[in-house]
Amino acid sequence: MEEEKKCEEYLNGWKRSQADFINYKKDEIKRFEEVLKFGNEVLIRDILPVLDSLNLASAAEASREGGLSSIKRQLEDILRKNGVEEIVVKIGDQFDPKFHEAIVEVEDDLTLKSGQVAEEVEKGYTLHGKLIRPAKIKCQK
Repeated sequence: MEEEKKCEEYLNGWKRSQADFINYKKDEIKRFEEVLKFGNEVLIRDILPVLDSLNLASAAEASREGGLSSIKRQLEDILRKNGVEEIVVKIGDQFDPKFHEAIVEVEDDLTLKSGQVAEEVEKGYTLHGKLIRPAKIKCQK
């Protein structure tokens, strides 16, 4: 009788250990997936200023197709395939500290209310839904 209790106790302990180990493996897989998913964040942050420069050059070249516009599209496609999405900002949007960084307050447009976006200065981006760079904006005072 006592030996059966000991056997059952050992068996239950072993089952708990097995369950703990399985849960540990699942947690490690999740952590590994996160590392894979966001492992290129630093690289993408380094690429974003290049995209900014291309955006400026592309705007200057807007009247003719090709060249910089083509390179810009290719770079945007690469970033999109790797989970990078541009934060869409429109004039008149309400300032959102989760996605915007107000670099200056202005009183340029009297049709805008306080706290609304007056101008986007630099684009913001997310990586798989995680903010990696907020959109820099001018905000109505």
